[in-house]
Amino acid sequence: MEPKRVIFLSLMICYIGLGVINPVLAPLIQEMGLDEMHAGWIISASALILLLGAPIWGKQSDRFGRKPIMIIGLVGFTFSLVLFAWLSWIGLQGRTELTLLFILLLLSRMLFGLFFPAMTSSGQALMADLTSLNERSAGMAMIGAASGIGFLIGPAMGAALSGIHLLFPIVVAAVLSLFAALMVYVRIPRFTPKSSGKRNKLNLRKPGIRPYLLIALCMMSAIVMLQVTAGFYVQDKFGLNSKDTALWVGISLFCVGFMMALVQIVVIRKRSFMPRTLLRIGLPILGGGLLLLVFINNLFSFVLAFLLLGVGGGFAMPGYTAGVSLASGEEEQGAAAGLTTAATGVGSFVAPIAGTALYRIQPEAPYWVGFLVVALLTIYVWSTHRGLWSNKSRSRTTSDIGK
Repeated sequence: MEPKRVIFLSLMICYIGLGVINPVLAPLIQEMGLDEMHAGWIISASALILLLGAPIWGKQSDRFGRKPIMIIGLVGFTFSLVLFAWLSWIGLQGRTELTLLFILLLLSRMLFGLFFPAMTSSGQALMADLTSLNERSAGMAMIGAASGIGFLIGPAMGAALSGIHLLFPIVVAAVLSLFAALMVYVRIPRFTPKSSGKRNKLNLRKPGIRPYLLIALCMMSAIVMLQVTAGFYVQDKFGLNSKDTALWVGISLFCVGFMMALVQIVVIRKRSFMPRTLLRIGLPILGGGLLLLVFINNLFSFVLAFLLLGVGGGFAMPGYTAGVSLASGEEEQGAAAGLTTAATGVGSFVAPIAGTALYRIQPEAPYWVGFLVVALLTIYVWSTHRGLWSNKSRSRTTSDIGK
């Protein structure tokens, strides 16, 4: 199996492990005697550690190589899943005091947040190492497709296997993650980056980097605000019960993942799109989906909005990941991948708080704010001169990322 496919499968397994807990967390928390606030803290703590750890892992992959960091990430990821499952099993038996149980579960998910970006940052950097400048957008589309398919399979697997036992999906995800570590060890050759052994620091003042990081942060904020509030919104809007709400939100999220994967695998990989072109296509479609959510009057329009969000995200996400990669030097790919993960991590950490606060003011407020943010980004990518998007010290081919 060629290295690109190993990267794809390994990242897909990581995102399966990330998504598998979504359908089982709420009933698991309730069965253990904890409440919603405990679940919120567990999720936020994991996101915070991910945000802090991503740039560090990216730089370490520049120093020590991609393969060792990928293996460390996958083994640590496996351990965090096993630890969370074991602690949850103890909690289900009622063998420990609730405060201590919560602290231990919190620490296990913080380990999850620590090791997850080791794989994603080094995997993205290795994909950049293996692709030419003209192939970079297609390579980043494979990364995006891995996350999209993982988010499709993860929740579905969690819901299906939870019928056996609430913890069974987490155990299966841990086994898959260990298999991915073995696959990386056997199939990925040892690749030493040019910066190996050096303490390389990516210069954020490079004009080709900051716009893409800003777009990554703002886009992820808008998307996560949507994810956090969509269930409340559709339930309140149409008076659905809990079961029907879960069904329609599940269908809609499936549509997002499916369309993202379809765009990235079928469209982007077949053509050599430049990053800014991907953003010019994706951001208006993404904004259209957010705006449609404000005016939905039936469940069909709700699902249609999510289809648009999937198409828009499918174009735009490889746009900013490839943009940061192309604007960075060959010796900076790990650091670049880490910064991209960190930028999206900021959005994932801030957006749940902002989204729920806006929803309390007005149910449509998160989508209005998301639309305005994406609209401003769209104006920016269509109006700014390409020189603001490229590193002038790079070659002509690299500077063309602004086209």
